[in-house]
Amino acid sequence: MAAGIGRRDHCGGLAADEAEDATFTAKDAETPHQLRGRQDRERRLRKALEEVLAEEAARGLDATAITAKHEEFLERTRRGDNTVGTRPVGADPVAVAEARLEAAQDRLAREKAAKREQIDAMRERIRLFEAGHGPKPVLGPFSFDENRGREVARARRWVVRAEDELAKARSAQANAKDQATATTVQVIPGGGKRGSRGNSVKGRLPQVRRNVTDPDSRQMQGADGGALQGYNAQLAVGADGLIMACELVQDSNDRRQLKPMMPVTVAAALAVHQARCLRQCPDLGGCCIEAFTSPKGAGILSTSECSQTSCPCTLDWIGTLLFDSGYWSEENLNAPGPDRLIAPGKARDLPQVDHNVKPPPEDADAATRMLYRLATEDGSATYKRRAATVEPVNGQLKDRTRLRRFARRGRTACQSELELAALVLNLRKFCRLDPRLRATALAA
Repeated sequence: MAAGIGRRDHCGGLAADEAEDATFTAKDAETPHQLRGRQDRERRLRKALEEVLAEEAARGLDATAITAKHEEFLERTRRGDNTVGTRPVGADPVAVAEARLEAAQDRLAREKAAKREQIDAMRERIRLFEAGHGPKPVLGPFSFDENRGREVARARRWVVRAEDELAKARSAQANAKDQATATTVQVIPGGGKRGSRGNSVKGRLPQVRRNVTDPDSRQMQGADGGALQGYNAQLAVGADGLIMACELVQDSNDRRQLKPMMPVTVAAALAVHQARCLRQCPDLGGCCIEAFTSPKGAGILSTSECSQTSCPCTLDWIGTLLFDSGYWSEENLNAPGPDRLIAPGKARDLPQVDHNVKPPPEDADAATRMLYRLATEDGSATYKRRAATVEPVNGQLKDRTRLRRFARRGRTACQSELELAALVLNLRKFCRLDPRLRATALAA
């Protein structure tokens, strides 16, 4: 179909347009029938008003739950579980910064106590050596100053960082109070990424709105504080650059999209695996696994006919899922499903690769285990492939396919448009594959 559209002549194009108009009983330049007339407009306005009132009421009912969630977040932060990453929307930035400073100071105190224990142990070894009851201790670069040492210096840097964050939060809070008490606030016309200058909306809940031109669209608030009317497109991209799954959602929060996207990704990866499985289960003459989804997650099941204790069909068929910091949450870290790596923040927040990094204790939480994995050479090298895998696909869809704006209205129509663009991108990549790889894939 793509070749016909790209190469049709003028007469053929007119014939195709007339056939499409007859099929859909409407011309492409006309307003859709559901958006015509005063009655339809009144119905859409009433529906939009009902949705606005319902969402505002839900926000009021969720106020208590949100407050409890903020308190739980602060308590985890004081324990040192949330040293990096973004705070929940609506949480007091000063309280979060104070909790992080308290956790950093506790960490520094623990490291100093550990250093003092090392100093006491070294002095005891020296005393035993001088008394002739032990070997000569190897001092090397060892320091008897409790304020020196790698771990102490690292903990001190966390304290300095937390102090800077607290100072900035208090300064921003004071400026906000001054603006609120001022009689007039000067707002410069125009504005940047966050709206009018002098009226920052970052960290606030977006105003409840509905669009009567496209009732399914929502206000998508970006990380920089700006917002646009549209949808949130979720893509699952394989290591070869092919789009395995794409979903259009009405929620701008990526944290709530990890669990719904994993079953879709599992099913797509399994379909690709079954098509490419060259090992083939000896008992059945083909791949013997099938995907399953449940409210608790997704996975694979081996058919009852397979009698192997270690079936080759189940070997690393999906790999590790890679997510950026927008998906970092305790719920996503503990969610069942395939192996995954989630960044705790931006590149500057990622843990540095340490050859001598200490493994976490057995009772460590999911966030600590994830930070440890990202600090290892294997975990760091694996996560670095995320940007090179999915970001080029996003750029191709936006700039090469020109899919920065949908041509149709409604979530269903826009979803089909996204799927068409993904299919075209996959076909173009498939045609550029090595002929031998393409022949192997077609044969499978």
